[in-house]
Amino acid sequence: MKKFLKNIIGFGIFALIGYSIIMFIWSSSIPFESFKKNMKYVRGGNGHLYTRLQELDTVSNIDILVLGSSHAYRGFDPRIFKSQGIEIFVLGSSQQTPFQTLALLKSYLQDFKPKLIIYEVYPGIFQNDGVESSLDIISNEPLNWNTVSMALKVNHLKTFNVLNYDIFVEALGLKKYYQEPLIKDDERYVRGGYVQKINVKSTIQQNHTVSNYELQKNQIDSFEKIVALIKDNDYPLLLVQAPITQNLYNSRLNNSEVDSLLSTQAQYVNFNDLMDLSNDFFYDSNHLNQNGVELFNKTLINWLRTNGL
Repeated sequence: MKKFLKNIIGFGIFALIGYSIIMFIWSSSIPFESFKKNMKYVRGGNGHLYTRLQELDTVSNIDILVLGSSHAYRGFDPRIFKSQGIEIFVLGSSQQTPFQTLALLKSYLQDFKPKLIIYEVYPGIFQNDGVESSLDIISNEPLNWNTVSMALKVNHLKTFNVLNYDIFVEALGLKKYYQEPLIKDDERYVRGGYVQKINVKSTIQQNHTVSNYELQKNQIDSFEKIVALIKDNDYPLLLVQAPITQNLYNSRLNNSEVDSLLSTQAQYVNFNDLMDLSNDFFYDSNHLNQNGVELFNKTLINWLRTNGL
């Protein structure tokens, strides 16, 4: 019996190593994405995360650290804050759920030592399973235990495959040779973690399915851990919901319930209630255009000053 178990364990280890090697060779040599549906290595990605993380080595003495999804890195322009004497850095990433926010905070919070943390808490992100964001984080962040822990929590084949692939990339030193362009298609990376849309046409959706936000319990649990981690380290925390189009916002039936939940965790402000923006300030239903970002950021700065932050 002992010999049988020993053989089973040995075979399992051999099979895992063999699978890892074959998967790495296959993913590196096959150019057709349709043949790699469960292996999506997205170095660079949609939100310039690689460049943002590379910039961390030069960041110090910031006033505000901004966390969140694309609503964060497309909605908080460091240039506007700097014009008001405020230094910010946006540690956002595409579709970043609380799973990924927690992992990033554990890795980098002590490096920032901000005077204030703003967490953009778009409720839709709490419905997300975190898979796409996990691929973005693993593909662009230096491998560490917090990333591995996040991958285990997401618990998806795509995430495990990309983590496996990244181990080979890190071991071979391939990641450090990558240079991400600051301008990709209609997007420009701005120092401080912001991504500006340039020459973009509006794709605002007029009609949305009326529904409730269905917040996942495991995402709420990670969110509560984020709040606890920030409070345990004595950093002031402000939860912010950035503006979305009125049509999209009004299509969600439980906005007041979500507001109540978030306000129990930390100081919270929903700018959809404070700002009545027309579609002229958005480039799609979820994201502000540059004119909208400028108006939102100035309104936020005034709110911070009025409320002693």
